Amino acid sequence: MVDIGGEAPSNVENAISKLLSLGRGPILVFTESRREATQLAQSFSRSRPKQNRGIELSNQLELFSEPTESSNSLREHAERHVAFHTADLSPQERQVIERGISEGNIDVCFATTTLAAGVNFPFKSIIFWKLTYKWGDRAGSRIARWDYRNMSGRAGRLGMHSEGFSIIIPRSQLELQHANQLVLPENDQLESRYFSVGLRKTVLAIIAAGLAANYDSVIGFFKNTLYWYQTLESNPVKLQALEVKTRESIDWLMKHNLIVSEGTELAVTPFGAVTASTGLLPSTAVQFANLLADHHDRLEESFEESVLGLIHAVVMSDEFSGERPTRFLTYQPAEYESVSYLRGEDLLLTLNATNVRAAQCVHAVFLFSQGEQERKIAYKTKVSSGQIHRLSNDVAWVLEGLQKLSCVPEFNCSQNITNQLGMLSRMVRWGAPADALDVLRVAQKYQVPGVGRQRAMALVAQGITTLKDVLASGMDKLISILRNATRAEALVEAVESVSGITEDRLTNAHTRVAKTVGVEALVDNCNKSFDTDYEVAILELLKEETSWIVTEVDDGRRQNVPDLMLQLGNKTVLIECKTTHKKNPLIGKEEAWAVLQKSADFNPTYRRITLGKPHFDETCKRKVAGAHDITLIEHTVFIEGVLRVVLGLVSAEAFIEWLEQPGLSDLNRLGGKPTYQQ
Repeated sequence: MVDIGGEAPSNVENAISKLLSLGRGPILVFTESRREATQLAQSFSRSRPKQNRGIELSNQLELFSEPTESSNSLREHAERHVAFHTADLSPQERQVIERGISEGNIDVCFATTTLAAGVNFPFKSIIFWKLTYKWGDRAGSRIARWDYRNMSGRAGRLGMHSEGFSIIIPRSQLELQHANQLVLPENDQLESRYFSVGLRKTVLAIIAAGLAANYDSVIGFFKNTLYWYQTLESNPVKLQALEVKTRESIDWLMKHNLIVSEGTELAVTPFGAVTASTGLLPSTAVQFANLLADHHDRLEESFEESVLGLIHAVVMSDEFSGERPTRFLTYQPAEYESVSYLRGEDLLLTLNATNVRAAQCVHAVFLFSQGEQERKIAYKTKVSSGQIHRLSNDVAWVLEGLQKLSCVPEFNCSQNITNQLGMLSRMVRWGAPADALDVLRVAQKYQVPGVGRQRAMALVAQGITTLKDVLASGMDKLISILRNATRAEALVEAVESVSGITEDRLTNAHTRVAKTVGVEALVDNCNKSFDTDYEVAILELLKEETSWIVTEVDDGRRQNVPDLMLQLGNKTVLIECKTTHKKNPLIGKEEAWAVLQKSADFNPTYRRITLGKPHFDETCKRKVAGAHDITLIEHTVFIEGVLRVVLGLVSAEAFIEWLEQPGLSDLNRLGGKPTYQQ
């Protein structure tokens, strides 16, 4: 118990003022809801004067973030060293606010439990101004001790303050009694959550990982878990039910072809192996398998018209809408306009008009993927900026799983469908159509201030869709679009310095495994070379496989022909090598499609392939997803495929067949164990 002097404050604003007068700031006030946080911040900031450091923080919010429904109020409060931190904030807004907290430019922050997991924020005092929940599933219940311990632990972080304070404001005698229990030294019992993800998923993961191969060994694995020991002591009858459900799970997995019985042992099928690798619930994978079977032709012929239907199918899957979901839909006021919107669309699954919340989420994610402004999304669907970013990441994660499932041979999906699913997952994750993705990812990678999805869309609206377009545009034009000279200069600097969009995780693996078979120097040369040196390097690497014939077609004497020709049996592929580096970091569509013109005089049955280093731009990826006469393959993907042949992980025939598939080559469609698992 700490003496605060005088009569104890009876409300949160008085408590904050008292603590600040005692020098016990900065202060974090935990609230139950987002609305409470914003309302309390609004009420308290009225009594606070504007200050220089606060104005600087407000200017940072304007520079580093994009307009959202919270922008104006955040900036106004920041000027007075007050902030709110909730799930409604965009990632950019959260970053600026959290940096302001860390740098001591915020005296009071009103937050939901989104900030409870934060570490090393310099709060000296934490206020709990209510102990009884008022809304939602927890209405009427009181804060649990483990929640209180975690949240109060935000005060007095080591190395920042020598002491921290937790202030509880009970509103009744019952809350006072509960508060006295919260501060006792006893700990809550730790309970295992091992089976919270669902037993089918757990059993499949164990079998796929080779940790068990039959029912008895699965049960043997469970007997070594915390859950088993805890339940054995408290309620052993539940373990009998677990054994029954385990057998039922195995039967279900076998029925849906995720696992098979091989004599006395169980093994995963290709479908089961991919499901386990994605992390999807098995029931979700089966739902998607049925979706691919039922709508294969539609996805093949008119994928773009199915985008809304696919997003709807993801939201209605067990991943979001099952009895034990692994991902969660956002909470927001009901908006029936979204139901009306979906009613007018041709979906892949029947619309449940009573599930308003799901309809709002589907509508919001679709608008987000098309580049709609966040304020407009919030107005139409009531899904806030922060919520839409979190939700879209989850939907994109599931779509990436669906993309991998489309590579399972038994589903007979073309690489075009796989490419389109990959494109859709990127659009959903980044919140922009393909035209904006290249600029957006460079801006995010190099932390260009305030250039996110909305300003990337503003560039697209003015015809700036590629990195080359950025460099070709005058600085005055960029400043007028981005509305800030610092932003424009930083974007140009980022594009000029970038040598690739991402670091390829495969590169290190390639160096390591190449060394084991004596081709390290050849692979290293391919990685380092550009232009004609790159063509020669690829030629020398391909010569390491003796079962095919590789010919240098463009030998410097012949004009306007592809670079290389690869032959195996009656199959022939023509390969054009394209490279680019600084100030031209991505292969554009003109370079990517040049192989068609260069090979016009060759046998039309030969497959035309462009090998691009380091990457193709999103315009290429979008265009090739519907192509039938060309294959694009990126450098690290090609090297991975060749190394699998050299290592004997796949046959040369399988490699050629994979290479011939039109579209953007996807490694999930090539057999053999990845090099990074060797």
